[in-house]
Amino acid sequence: MSVRITETEMMSTVTEHRAIATSDGWTVTLIPFVYFDRNSAITAMSLAEIYATNPPADSALWVHARDWERELGIDGGDH
Repeated sequence: MSVRITETEMMSTVTEHRAIATSDGWTVTLIPFVYFDRNSAITAMSLAEIYATNPPADSALWVHARDWERELGIDGGDH
């Protein structure tokens, strides 16, 4: 898993989700219609990668995912 980050875009090697810098903040295709700061966009892209790779239910990545969902104020659903 890897997120490539430039000044205006974030792209993943494992998911088609992207983050784009706009004049209002960063938009992330995983969570449309929400503007994030740069750090939160990185967090959202990390979540997109976890969702895309769908690790085993007992993976520690899900603990991180739940923490990041709370940090971003989103409900990640049943993963």
